[in-house]
Amino acid sequence: MAPQSATEVLTPPLPTQIPPTQTQSDFNPIQTQKLEELEPIVRDLDLMPEILIPAGTFMMGCDPENNGGVDCMPDILPLHEVELSAFYIDQFEVSNSQYARCVSKGKCTEPKSLGSAERPDYYLNPNYADYPVVAVDWKQADAYCRWVGGRLPTEAEWEKAARGKDLRPYPWGFEPAECSRANFNSGTEGRCSQGTTRVGSYPNGASPYGVMDLAGNVWEWTNDWYDWTYYQASPTKDPLGPETGYQRIVKGGAWDYSANVMTISYNSDHLPQEFKLSFGFRCTRALNP
Repeated sequence: MAPQSATEVLTPPLPTQIPPTQTQSDFNPIQTQKLEELEPIVRDLDLMPEILIPAGTFMMGCDPENNGGVDCMPDILPLHEVELSAFYIDQFEVSNSQYARCVSKGKCTEPKSLGSAERPDYYLNPNYADYPVVAVDWKQADAYCRWVGGRLPTEAEWEKAARGKDLRPYPWGFEPAECSRANFNSGTEGRCSQGTTRVGSYPNGASPYGVMDLAGNVWEWTNDWYDWTYYQASPTKDPLGPETGYQRIVKGGAWDYSANVMTISYNSDHLPQEFKLSFGFRCTRALNP
């Protein structure tokens, strides 16, 4: 089910350089700590904090009783228990400056558009260095995650990182969506922002594990192919999505979409070569590759 918004922009890419993020941290080895005691670690290549999501079960899919007042679509039913191995997920959406590092190393290609909404120099302007990179297709997002030693999250990994162990409809819990928790189109009150916002701008919207911006700001590519019948027979242990398909899944909603598509269970299917001004991503990696 693909929502209608965020017009594709076909501006040809131009050379660019964006200053790197100015924070840094040492990588902390995991061997001597219990999993639940681990603090976020920071990747050397792009200085992205990674959050450990512990192994265990969670409920995946749509709960008709807890879905933010939105009906459950057939492709996210039934609600079912899934067991996942431990994994790391990026605390934030990948930013312009981080993506530019990959481009400078020759491992990524520039976004399909250098502008965003009313910001024609979005990717080029240092003022937006810490805003999420947009207008990247699935292949570009996948290339970045492989460069940093990971991959795009499976839909199951994305949902667990957002939901935790309860049946909350939103990453922050059961309370309704509002602009203090996420960047989205609030309808009668209008958009919370006229475009994307700096990653990590909504601490009140963090997931139970401290992962930011899983609702709103930009849609996030996942690794899964889309099949509307997949939940009816999907594996209960580390599901990887359908083996083949035509569309890939994006999750989480965006700054120009309503709260109806920001629920954790909602998915939207798009051709891998699609790119929009509201499409971004984050990465995951296995705890024990």
